[in-house]
Amino acid sequence: MKIRRRDFLKLADKIGARAVYALYGGELGELFAQAADGDVHVIWLQGASDMGCTISPFQGADPDLVDVITDFRLAVEFNPTLMTASGDVALFSLTNALAGRTPIDVLIVEGAVPSGSFCTVGEISGKPVPLETWVRDLAGVAKQVVAVGTCAAFGVLPAAMPKPTNCRPVSDFVTKTPLINIPGCPAHPDWVFLTLASLLSGSVPALDARLRPRLFFHEEAHDESSLEDYYEREQFAAARGKPGCLYHLGCRGEMTNADCPTRLPPSSPFFVRAADNDSID
Repeated sequence: MKIRRRDFLKLADKIGARAVYALYGGELGELFAQAADGDVHVIWLQGASDMGCTISPFQGADPDLVDVITDFRLAVEFNPTLMTASGDVALFSLTNALAGRTPIDVLIVEGAVPSGSFCTVGEISGKPVPLETWVRDLAGVAKQVVAVGTCAAFGVLPAAMPKPTNCRPVSDFVTKTPLINIPGCPAHPDWVFLTLASLLSGSVPALDARLRPRLFFHEEAHDESSLEDYYEREQFAAARGKPGCLYHLGCRGEMTNADCPTRLPPSSPFFVRAADNDSID
C-alpha cells in the first residue's frame, strides 16, 4: 500500500497514528531511509531547551517505530545530542549548506533562540558562531523549517521576562522559507514523525493560524478529556488526585488546542503530556 500524499495525514487523523504505522510501516521506513542514504538532508539545531524534544522521539518504544527512528537518527546530519563528530567535522554539514554545496531539505530547530554569545555553535576562523546566526542563515537556504517544541515555536519560558538572553521563537528568524510549528513540552513523537513523513513524501500539511499542523491541533483538549463529564456536571476536584474536573486547579484544556487526551504518551519517563504544559492555544 503506497502513501497517497494528499490523504496521508487525513488518514492518520481518522484511524490513528499506530494504525498508520502498521499500514504504511514499509513506506515510512523507505522515506526515512532516503534521508539515511543521503538523498534527503536534515539538520537539527538545539537552542534554549531541556533537550526533551530530542529525547521524546528518539526514546520511542513502539515496535512499529523502531525502523523509522533508527533511519531518522542516521539521517540527521547535525544534532548536538546525537552526533559523535566534533569540531570542524561536526560543522561540515552546516558550512556545506551555506556554501550551496549541499541542500537542506528540512531544518529542524529545537528550543528558543538566544542572542549573541549566550548560545554559540562551533567556531569559524577562531570565532564562535551564535546560534541565531546559524538559524537565520540556514533558514535562508533550507526548503522547509520545522520548529519542534513549544520553546522553539513560541519562546515561552526561555523568552519570559526578564530575559537577559533575549530568547526568541524560531519565527523571528525565518522570513521566506515555509515554517511549521510543532509545539508541546515535549512535542509528541507522532506529531514529529507524521509531519516529517508528510514533508518527505512531498506534501505540506494544512496549518492553522499559528502554523501548527491542523491534524493535531484543531480541537480543544478539553473536548476529548476523560474528565469532561465532571465539568458538565460542575463537579470540580478539590485537590489533585481527587475526583472531579481539574479546571479550578489550573487545567488549561479549554484554551489548549491539541489531541493529547486521545493520543497516548509514548513509553518514556522523560515524556510529559503536552496539554499539561502548553499554555498556547
